[in-house]
Amino acid sequence: MKSILCHTQTFARIEDRLKPFAAEVYPVTMDDDSQIAHPWGGGDGADVGDLSIVYGTQDIYFSKAAPTFFKLLMEAPSIDWFQSSAAGIEHPLLQAVGLKAGVYTASHEQSPAIAEWVIWAGLDHFQGGPERRAAQADETWQRMEFRELSDTHWLIVGFGHIGRASAQRLRALGAKVTGVRRTGGSDPDADRMIQPADMASALGEVDAVLLSLPLSPDTEGIADAAFFAAMRPGALFANVGRGKLVDEAALIAGLDAGRPGHAALDVTATEPLPKGHPIWSHPKITLTPHISALTEAAKHRTDALFLTNLEAFLSGGPLTNLIDKSAFA
Repeated sequence: MKSILCHTQTFARIEDRLKPFAAEVYPVTMDDDSQIAHPWGGGDGADVGDLSIVYGTQDIYFSKAAPTFFKLLMEAPSIDWFQSSAAGIEHPLLQAVGLKAGVYTASHEQSPAIAEWVIWAGLDHFQGGPERRAAQADETWQRMEFRELSDTHWLIVGFGHIGRASAQRLRALGAKVTGVRRTGGSDPDADRMIQPADMASALGEVDAVLLSLPLSPDTEGIADAAFFAAMRPGALFANVGRGKLVDEAALIAGLDAGRPGHAALDVTATEPLPKGHPIWSHPKITLTPHISALTEAAKHRTDALFLTNLEAFLSGGPLTNLIDKSAFA
């Protein structure tokens, strides 16, 4: 029998679909108060036994129990398989888990949700959302012209699962998309593909720039003062990658100078963003608290991936989104 450790809310979603595996697995859950439970028996109190399978989801990553959860993982003798609901692996805790786990798999099932956030950010900016809300607050009946998304050109920096999902939706609405990736080439989901070396000149040609890159030593701080100075005045800057991709002081200085014209951020360098930080109150920043993937549909797609991988793991078959051990330094 193999244990499956996950958050209590995660287990509630997948319990019925775990029952066909009841002869091979038993669940162990942790709630937001770090309380351990054994809903199908097989344990006592805080005892979790050997950690065979661990399913890490947003339920635990953004819980106050997260430190206890990862401490438990680090203290376990071993972990056979860790399934993450996240695509990124750069966080030090996930790096440590990746080094420890026999097998580590990630998920890209959040990409459609994040791409819809991108569409929302684009519509809000180009339709003058802040100005509309201000007029309503002032009870001013003001007719404002807006720009159609089909009349915009986007530069998507990082053309992986999220970048591609965003490009597909933008192009379906008529927008033009230039993608940036190391290999360049061509892609059916972009009007044009370029390499990072060509990005500086492209920044001044587009109406919106989207960062959907993973964080690495090569990408940290990629959006710096020179990056923003190269953008078209009034353009939109959006970030759904990682906060540390952006030099936030340079972003604020750029916004004050009109390049970019507005920023839509779902991530910040420090999360939660500290009270009093200038990003909170800047009139040209729209901020959401790292929620672009926070949808029920994304949770259910990720759960379905876990269950598919669980069946493969138990039968010795190939796992989807397997991360090579060399990625964990």
